[in-house]
Amino acid sequence: MKDAAYDLTLRPLTAPGGYVAPSKSKLRFNCFLLRDGLDSYDQAFRVQYRPGNTQGMRRLAPGEGVPEGCVAYLKENSEKVPTWARLLTPTFSELAAIKNISHRLVIFLPVHGRTFAVCFGYGSSTLEWSHIEANFGLRFAARRFDSNAMSGIGSRRIDASARSQWVQIPSNSSIRDFEVELDGEFTRKLVGNLEDGVEFPELGAVVATDSVSFKIDTDLHSVRDILAQMLQATLEGEASRDLAFIDSLEPLRATSDIVQRLEQRLAQELFGATGAARAESASAVPDPWDVHVLAFAPPDDLSIENLHNFAALKGDESQEFDEMSLESLRSAISGLPGRNTVGSLKSVKVQARDVNGEPASQAKPLKHWLVFEAGDGQQRYLLTLGKWYALAEGYYEKLDQDLAQIEDVTSRLGLRTWDDWGAGKNHEKHYNEKATEGRSDLICLDRHPLYPRDGDGDQVEACDLLHEDGYLIHVKHYTGSQTLSHLFSQGFVSAQTLVSDTYYRDDFIEAVKSINTGLEEVARAKPPRFVTYAIAFDGTQRLPQDLPTFSKVNLRSFARRVRMVGSVPTLARIQMTFKPKKKGRTGN
Repeated sequence: MKDAAYDLTLRPLTAPGGYVAPSKSKLRFNCFLLRDGLDSYDQAFRVQYRPGNTQGMRRLAPGEGVPEGCVAYLKENSEKVPTWARLLTPTFSELAAIKNISHRLVIFLPVHGRTFAVCFGYGSSTLEWSHIEANFGLRFAARRFDSNAMSGIGSRRIDASARSQWVQIPSNSSIRDFEVELDGEFTRKLVGNLEDGVEFPELGAVVATDSVSFKIDTDLHSVRDILAQMLQATLEGEASRDLAFIDSLEPLRATSDIVQRLEQRLAQELFGATGAARAESASAVPDPWDVHVLAFAPPDDLSIENLHNFAALKGDESQEFDEMSLESLRSAISGLPGRNTVGSLKSVKVQARDVNGEPASQAKPLKHWLVFEAGDGQQRYLLTLGKWYALAEGYYEKLDQDLAQIEDVTSRLGLRTWDDWGAGKNHEKHYNEKATEGRSDLICLDRHPLYPRDGDGDQVEACDLLHEDGYLIHVKHYTGSQTLSHLFSQGFVSAQTLVSDTYYRDDFIEAVKSINTGLEEVARAKPPRFVTYAIAFDGTQRLPQDLPTFSKVNLRSFARRVRMVGSVPTLARIQMTFKPKKKGRTGN
């Protein structure tokens, strides 16, 4: 599969024989880099598309002037009646003849000792994704995109929210104009122009995902030269500061030992460490990985407005469930026949359905519907959209170093433990009331609603507790990363509003005076002296070391914003002496 390496020095693009190729019509080429180690091109296809199988691709005879080693495969005339045509045929009989006809073309193009799969039509759907070099297009973009000439950014947060976003600006703009903080995001797609340079001709807008897509003359020699330069830039260049986080997620091979072990751990967490899942790993030494996130997270092809319910599928059997929650998913899976093992992560599929019972998403393997994070103090591993990643060690170390600069004031504040005070008496408001009992240095502001002048009637909570030394304490029981995102934002918005809104600040001072006039001076401090995130744990988790990775990223980001306001961010840990019921909880 490898051709001889050829000279990569910059030169005019030429056709064989040294003459300059005549101008040709341009075409958009979508190019995936194959992993090393394949014995034949046939292996790059999914099993059903391999030549000789049911839907096998057909090898095309090459014409003259084809680059050495270049091979093309075609699958034509795959017909399917669209759902809308089938349902509307009784009303409009002519729709009976309507069919979707899809063609698949894949050209394998050897480039500087590697091979690219160049896809047209639905060609990319034939590829075996475990043989594709994940993130190649994005890694190239991180090195050669002009951060001031971007037009689109797509990303997904790897936490229980699984929030996906696609931001597009019609004219080329600075990456900062998108107001998307890519640090801590799983960047899925970038659209933009390349930096000025003589090695690339005018390619127009380049689209970067796992693949790289660009527009150029329909000359495979030109395409090969462009891909060679892209490959070289990716292997040898360094990511720009604005896009550096792309390199921090290291794709893992689906067949690697570490992925097998991670899927064992995921299966144990999802199905329980009993039965088949436990038996499969009984002979192995258990991995010392803590689970930081496990959540039900629909893939990006699901449009929520069309959603009615979900179905868990196994062979010909199915179980429906209505709620977008981990517990509902688990319940549906338990109703399917047979035992649940590591293999169930692939054999069990999940599909969203609309009100008519029609598919509202593809039926994808179970692990494509989960977000998972596990690891220890040295390494974190992440699953999102069915793919596994390791967080780069250097990034993780820097993250912990930054968080170590946030002072832990647990001992200084001496906040009481969160005990079990009985059913219906263990909510946050109950803790805040109990926390001030017998203390003159601490007051509770939880029940004092404050509204900014231009807040459209929305309450902004100044803090839950106020300490005489100027700590504005915001309290939350840790139930997952979504809870923490709200907490971190709450502390920043409060401090910012106290600084910028005189009306709100005056109300805050009056509320404090109504409870304890001795704290009036503290309330008048502008900006507030300290913003304290007080997080309650019902286990032995350390703060901040054992937070999910992207909660750490969020904490670092909001701590920076708090400092910009002029306040000092701090942390405090509250110990719970019981485990509340996990009603409505969707993740760890």
